Amino acid sequence: MKSNLMHLDIKSLTGLLYLLEERNVGRVAERLYLSQPAMSRLLNRLREAFDDPLFIRTSKGMIPTSKALSLEMPLRQMLEHMDGLENEREFKPEKSERIFRLQTSHYQAQAYMPTIAERFYQLAPHATLEASLITESSLLRVENQIVDAVLCSEYMQLPTRFDKRLLGQEKFGCIMSKHHPLADQAAISLDDFLSFNHVLVTLGGSSSHIYSESALGERARERRYTLRTPYFMSALEAVGKTELLFSTSQLLAYRFQEQFGLTIKPLPFDYPSVHYYLTWPSEQTNDPGGIWLRNLCAGVVQDMIPYPAS
Repeated sequence: MKSNLMHLDIKSLTGLLYLLEERNVGRVAERLYLSQPAMSRLLNRLREAFDDPLFIRTSKGMIPTSKALSLEMPLRQMLEHMDGLENEREFKPEKSERIFRLQTSHYQAQAYMPTIAERFYQLAPHATLEASLITESSLLRVENQIVDAVLCSEYMQLPTRFDKRLLGQEKFGCIMSKHHPLADQAAISLDDFLSFNHVLVTLGGSSSHIYSESALGERARERRYTLRTPYFMSALEAVGKTELLFSTSQLLAYRFQEQFGLTIKPLPFDYPSVHYYLTWPSEQTNDPGGIWLRNLCAGVVQDMIPYPAS
């Protein structure tokens, strides 16, 4: 071990972990029962030991450096192992004050997050759940990011170091207003489908690839997207107020069918079901708190998804 690290005590390392969680010196000082001057000295010791600023003050608060971010998981695991030297480590959600970080696509945020939050706070009333959105390739672009679990479809690109678990499938349908000219037809033809304008919910990445186009073959060029949005709910509401068509997973469309005045029809072409996954950084596979959160999320999704994985 480098000599500069040998002088760090457990309280200093705990302070670094708290700083990564809170991004606020004052709140960390309170958690460690330290005065502000003592907290400043602790932070200076950490910076000297790791030869890195660790945190940069900005108008938006304290931003961790890439070095600080890379330290969080090994630091958390080390402290948890030390805490369990005498007794086997057991995560107790009802006592936890941990900050859990969950990332989802916009669709999963609308479809599952409310129920995940409900169960989370029933079981861990003192913990914090931070949810953020991912785009098609955002997990590839940010190294050493702090995340406990990710809910995504097969269309999201994952780093090779991520493990994943299949949660289930959803089928695509054609969503339209209940007042749409095609709404009274039991089935719609491909010609009818292509004669109207369409909505596209973008995944937020740089790719312009539209996955459902491959199923249309040469006729894909006939489909006109006249509304593009990253927001699933705004797309559903817009469809209910226009003659636009929306090809997408059906779970949320059924949930908001009455509110937005929607009708759901089978697609006039074959399109495979979309697979949805729970994924996480492989270095966190054995983290007790992470296991608890992943099981909670998986349970919620598999209770709600139309075709859960066995």
